Amino acid sequence: MSRLRRATVAASFGYLQYGLAMASGLLMVPLAIRCLGPRTYGLWLASGELLGYAAMVDLGVVAVLPWMLAEADGRQDRDAMRRLVSHGVVVGAAVGLVYGLLAMALWLVLPSALGLSAGDRRAVGPPLALLVGTLMVAYPLRVFSAIVIGLQDVTFNGGLAVAQSGLNVAITATMLIAGFGLYAPATGAAVAALASVLASAWRVRVLAPDLLRDWPRPNAAGLRMLLTNGLGAWSGALGWQLQSASSGLVISALGRPEWIAVYACTSKLIALATQLAWVIPDAGLVGLAQVHGEQPAAARLRSLVLLMLRLHLLLAGGAACGLVVFNPVFVPRWVGAELFAGATVSTLLALGIVISSLVHGVMTAAAVVGNRVRVGAISLVNGAVQVATGWLFGRWWGLEGVAAASLVAGLVVAVPAGARLLRHATGLTISLVWTEVVRPWGVRAVPLIATAVVLGGPLASRRLPVALAIAAAVGLVYLRQMGPLLGALPIDRRWARWLVPMPVAPAPSAPAATMGQG
Repeated sequence: MSRLRRATVAASFGYLQYGLAMASGLLMVPLAIRCLGPRTYGLWLASGELLGYAAMVDLGVVAVLPWMLAEADGRQDRDAMRRLVSHGVVVGAAVGLVYGLLAMALWLVLPSALGLSAGDRRAVGPPLALLVGTLMVAYPLRVFSAIVIGLQDVTFNGGLAVAQSGLNVAITATMLIAGFGLYAPATGAAVAALASVLASAWRVRVLAPDLLRDWPRPNAAGLRMLLTNGLGAWSGALGWQLQSASSGLVISALGRPEWIAVYACTSKLIALATQLAWVIPDAGLVGLAQVHGEQPAAARLRSLVLLMLRLHLLLAGGAACGLVVFNPVFVPRWVGAELFAGATVSTLLALGIVISSLVHGVMTAAAVVGNRVRVGAISLVNGAVQVATGWLFGRWWGLEGVAAASLVAGLVVAVPAGARLLRHATGLTISLVWTEVVRPWGVRAVPLIATAVVLGGPLASRRLPVALAIAAAVGLVYLRQMGPLLGALPIDRRWARWLVPMPVAPAPSAPAATMGQG
């Protein structure tokens, strides 16, 4: 199976997974708010952000191991893969223990800092402990998930991700309705995570049994190599955690915990759309790691990175166009007007899809081709700038300031610094990113997004069917505007036959259609 075919399959499963997550999330949030209450639900969301910080203790090994395995697979070096697996299990076991201790320490300190009452602690503490204990057990087993991803067993991995999401939702919904309170989301997440890693272990036994035997004894040099590569991913993950999962903590620090659920409900659909926009380009990251392991010319890597950045902007821009119209009408109808933060916050969050997608594309590509430590440092600085800016802007402008912080941090820190890191391995420069990716997209997209912002709300008139129709019309206009850029992508011929007659994009040339194969 070619890399393009694998990326297509992975993206298809990714869209299925996120489609299910979007549908279930739209149903689960009102159910959770009704069964738990807005305050308790908001506290659970903030506790999830707390666990996200505790997970940073893995030092990036979980994130970087699939790329390292893919690079070794590209070199056809099975001994190196076995060394990675052996050292990964050891690191995972140690990480699981430290994770539990750190989560406990954070839980002892932060509730007082955030002003939580004794009742809040009693409600959140035991379910949180259940989830933490299960994740501790699952940590060393995550190496098997990394093997499945690194070997690009995309069909199994995609199906497993969909099944994991479905299992989580089924358990959570059933237990919420039965009155188990916060034990419902805790049990759903715990059981689904453990089942996923056990299924991956079984798949490795079937797919690559040679990677489960003859493991070399872990040594200091191997652990140092793995941790050094993971350090950049760890810093990047911590930076991304600061960027994407600190809003609840920032809002709590502002002394307004009741705003957490408001902000979460307003950003729910936008956050899901952001993840959807990343599915297709992210599906090619493991393949990019394999290409990098083959040590090709810089020009080939540069063309692949530019392709991924174009995909990021094309998909993010389409999502932003539709959501600036639809989200302000949807959220009040979904959870009630009292849980909607306002049109300004919604617009800022929708525009943030574009900036965060560009940041994500630049930083992940730079990490895959080897600049992991520097990428991590930049991500960490970007996240810290966003948190500080969010707290400062939040004091001045409320939730509007919290929403604007990610745009400011991304444009000032992450995009220019990340683009510079790509120069060594790919020859990519900031000016080339601007001329080849950003400017061609911007001249077509910015006027349309601005028009949607100015006219979308009044035209929608708070009616959901009207808003949906307008959002769909804006999306079709956007697709037509992007026709010349779509024609330059390696679109599968079945998609090309659907797009060309509209007419939207010219039929892809032979080189474009085969790009990334082999």
